[in-house]
Amino acid sequence: MVFSLLLVMALMIEARKPENWEWMWAGVRTRTTTLSVDEDIDTKLPPQPEQAKDPPGTVYANERTAPITASPAELMETDAAAEEDENARERIRRDAWRGLLKQLNREERTVLERVLRASRGGPELSPEDLENWSVTFQQIDQSWNDYLTKANDAVLVAGDSLPSEQRTHLLNVLRELELEWSNLLRPALSAVLEDRPWMDLERDALAKLQTTLDQLALAAIRDDMVWRPEEQTAWFRSFEKLKSLTDRELKEQSLGSVGFVQLFRQTNEYRGKLVTVRGTAELAYHVPAPKNDLGIERYYVFWLRPSDGADAPLVAYALELPPGFPNVGSDHTNLREEMTFTGYFFKRWAYGARDGIRTAPLVLANRPSWQPAKPIFSAERPSVGMMVVAVLAIALLAVAIAWWVYKSSNARMAPRQAEGKEPTPNQFAAMAAHKIGPTVTEALQKRSERDKQD
Repeated sequence: MVFSLLLVMALMIEARKPENWEWMWAGVRTRTTTLSVDEDIDTKLPPQPEQAKDPPGTVYANERTAPITASPAELMETDAAAEEDENARERIRRDAWRGLLKQLNREERTVLERVLRASRGGPELSPEDLENWSVTFQQIDQSWNDYLTKANDAVLVAGDSLPSEQRTHLLNVLRELELEWSNLLRPALSAVLEDRPWMDLERDALAKLQTTLDQLALAAIRDDMVWRPEEQTAWFRSFEKLKSLTDRELKEQSLGSVGFVQLFRQTNEYRGKLVTVRGTAELAYHVPAPKNDLGIERYYVFWLRPSDGADAPLVAYALELPPGFPNVGSDHTNLREEMTFTGYFFKRWAYGARDGIRTAPLVLANRPSWQPAKPIFSAERPSVGMMVVAVLAIALLAVAIAWWVYKSSNARMAPRQAEGKEPTPNQFAAMAAHKIGPTVTEALQKRSERDKQD
């Protein structure tokens, strides 16, 4: 009985420690409760006819606006709102490069990208690249000179139709861009042809040029469509930047957690920006990547149920799987894993569904975050030191309880022993002074004798 009591009390003491019960819940996933989306979002697209200038299978939105390259004369027709949003120099620079890139074929644009990547510490150009760049550089140089000449002529020809202040401002901007090209950008782009290292100012100038090209690449993206050739530059540039950032840098530069509705409704505000999305991955597979300079061989595609309660999927393309993640094959792999993706929002992507064409926000990431759930039977057991301490504690408790039981028993036995002592001589004397009547037997005998006499 005492042992059972000690065992029960010891178990009660250990049961009060939360750490001893964590292993029981290690395999149970906790579902995050979030607010549901207030509005119903229709992600289905109405059927649209295909157009000849885009690849077969391209899906078009209801309203499609193609990028327009302004001529030099159109630079003078900038309205006041646009003037406030961006300075004239950057606008003219972007417009010039937009028109220039249209004159380059895919191979020529690729070698330009390789030169810029080499200036950031990327791979050196091969002899074949150097030969191709020699031709491409001359073409770019000529195009820049032609653009600046035509822009200056357009401003001068405008004459009195242009306010004097605006005409002077545009001429000054064009002059600054001409000096920037001849004194900085042109020498920086020709450095590899001269087999010399880049100076810091030249690297900065090329980094600024890369920013301009990135903006143009993002502007070429179209929502509510599948892949377009014009989007390839922004696609691989996004992954290049992702590969160059650490997990900590990604978190620091991210705009934070963004919900389905925000990405679906505000694509222009979030496009090309780092965001964090969370959800339950219910489907995943990997697809091969086209040939590229980044060494990317495949993408892992995840279809997520958003954690904000939206009844429509998010899609994420990732370069890597988290360590220990379940195997993902080329066929559809059913999952139920809570995941977090921090990456660049790319577009509202069109995909084929059972009931037609639907759209979903598309995020590009390097490697998602995922915490594996601990199986119930493989949870960590208490250490040897912890077990020794527990045994000593139980032993001390047993000794304490045994001592308490012993003392309590002695306390109860003491009164009974006092009551069982023999009478003292004084007690006998007091008892003798009292008259003690006949016993029951003596009373019956006397009554029997009286009956006989009668």
